[in-house]
Amino acid sequence: MRQTHSNSKRVLQLPDLPADYRPLKEPKFFAEGTGNSHWLITSPVGKLVWRQFGQAPGVDHQRETKLLTCLQNKAWVPRLLLVAGDLGVLMRLAEGEHPKTTQLCSTARQRLINLTIELWQNPCPIAPQNYPQLLNSYWQLAGSKTANRPLLEQLVYESLRWPTSCYRLTHHDLHAGNLLLNNERWILLDWEYAALGNPWLDAVSLDRFMNLTADEKAQLEAALPPLAVYTNPWRSLGRWLTDLDLLWKSAIDA
Repeated sequence: MRQTHSNSKRVLQLPDLPADYRPLKEPKFFAEGTGNSHWLITSPVGKLVWRQFGQAPGVDHQRETKLLTCLQNKAWVPRLLLVAGDLGVLMRLAEGEHPKTTQLCSTARQRLINLTIELWQNPCPIAPQNYPQLLNSYWQLAGSKTANRPLLEQLVYESLRWPTSCYRLTHHDLHAGNLLLNNERWILLDWEYAALGNPWLDAVSLDRFMNLTADEKAQLEAALPPLAVYTNPWRSLGRWLTDLDLLWKSAIDA
């Protein structure tokens, strides 16, 4: 039987959990993203997190759970305990802090770069991301405004220049809020946008977060597929992500 709790106008819906995972006390609201809510559960086997699915532009929770299941052998992925269909997932609580760039030592920086490269090298058993379809959904959610059409058309045009042969498993949302650091060990959170896609987007996101050195960029470039359509992919895709943020924000604010 599904359990329902309310906390500050947020409604928690838990599936019927195995005895080892059932709350010993009322679950506590933990964190909230654009669409999902997270609840801390104190259970007989320790602290768990219930990630309750919500709706946000462009997310695919079925794809998310499939990828999480596939990547459970990776130390940088949250430990998945239970998948409850389209309701949510139960995970072990991942210890750590959201990092500040200025506090990252060289070892932590290098491990994050290695993690990202390892991510791209994983086989991905899902269809490629359809960027034009995704971008059009953002535009429609933002009200199909004529003022946003040039932005949409430019984003779509650029995405169609990326050969699908360059696609790799891509997180698509790398930033400090989706990273946990614990004793120089990283955990990568929030896989709702992850898909087979253009890995240069992850590289540029890392540059935004860490202000990569020339050596760090060279390491990533050695693992990235060539993208001959750009003279400087870092600059060109940096602009693309900035424009994507504008369209996505319009969709969220609509």
